[in-house]
Amino acid sequence: IASFLIWRYALDEPQNWTQTKQGFGELFEAAGDKWDEWDLGNFSNVLDNLDDFSFADLFDEDPKHRQQGDNSTRSWKSGFIQPNNGGLHLTLQNALDDTWQNEFAAAVKDWQESDALELSTEKVAVDHACNRVYGVMVVCNGNFGASGWVGINENSINYRGVIVSSVAKMNEYYLRNANFDHRRFTMCHELGHGFGLPHTDENPYNKNLGDCLDYTDDPEENLIPGEVNMAKLRNLYLTRSLRRVESNGAIVETTELLV
Repeated sequence: IASFLIWRYALDEPQNWTQTKQGFGELFEAAGDKWDEWDLGNFSNVLDNLDDFSFADLFDEDPKHRQQGDNSTRSWKSGFIQPNNGGLHLTLQNALDDTWQNEFAAAVKDWQESDALELSTEKVAVDHACNRVYGVMVVCNGNFGASGWVGINENSINYRGVIVSSVAKMNEYYLRNANFDHRRFTMCHELGHGFGLPHTDENPYNKNLGDCLDYTDDPEENLIPGEVNMAKLRNLYLTRSLRRVESNGAIVETTELLV
């Protein structure tokens, strides 16, 4: 059915392959024009505050929330992980506007407490479109509309299943006029995903765990990474797991500190 609808209405009933290719070209060009018309730096229609929302409800459209039960971590490409217990060396490109500098600085300082992370920041031109850059995490803000999510992180994964770039987006539709705790929590949360960490808990109404990867309706109680995430980072970037098969068929997994 979907193919018929595209053929009939989007491509104007092409009769051969040449017309089909031309139709797709015009369709993608039109889509690009529409994207260009959507000004992600226009904040005139953003919410005045979050008073009419339960903060917890704004996690419903988070793609990671729709993958509940997947608590696996994912590491960056080995080229970004230094030997001799050097951990993950990563540049965070600060493409945020001036209104986000305090939240960004606070979150970076908190994550830098990890002995498994060596973070550097680079101030670049404000980019509300949040364009991806290979080998770094881009941190940005834009008006992404009533998407149902306050922030989102998009990691680019290569064919080996490791991270090669990351983009952490703050949605100004909800956050432009939100209080500092909502904004700081969101910043800490999305940076954490960018390092390869999953949620620690996805029920926003139970007891808060005190870390920013725990869904919450009270962000002021979950503003920092927390020891649970520090431990996960050490396991990701300061240790490695090796498996071997014994002569009797038993599988032995050894976790060792990187040197």
